[in-house]
Amino acid sequence: MEIPVKKNEEYIVDIIDNGFQGEGIAKINGYTIFIPNAIKGEKVKVLILKTTTSHAFGKIVEIIEKSEYRKESDCLSYKRCGGCNLRHIEYSKTLEIKQETVQNLINKELKQKVEAQETVGMENPFFYRNKAVYPVGTNKNGKAIARSICK
Repeated sequence: MEIPVKKNEEYIVDIIDNGFQGEGIAKINGYTIFIPNAIKGEKVKVLILKTTTSHAFGKIVEIIEKSEYRKESDCLSYKRCGGCNLRHIEYSKTLEIKQETVQNLINKELKQKVEAQETVGMENPFFYRNKAVYPVGTNKNGKAIARSICK
């Protein structure tokens, strides 16, 4: 099969689903493209960063049609940190995405289908971490230093 996209080229795609880690999923001629920070229902211009025989990875260049669930992140470190991959989506929608993810994963392997229950949300879904990055190094005097990029 010939790969229908080329690395370092831009394409306009419709985001047809959200993946396992919240990334948007688009298809061109049946070929899957994973796009971080894209939301199901959006139309985006994407730059292809990497291609494989089965799928590609891209990044958003421009959002042409924005999802009603898109919001500005309230965290300055969001894009660099990697601890919260759905911070650009309204919280209620992230709960639906998580439920759909579980539903897809369990039914992929089961012969007898089961229904995933609603995701239980938090009263205050902020100020928690599921990942933290602490760069460690030494200062000019040779003393160990650490600095968190998450605030």
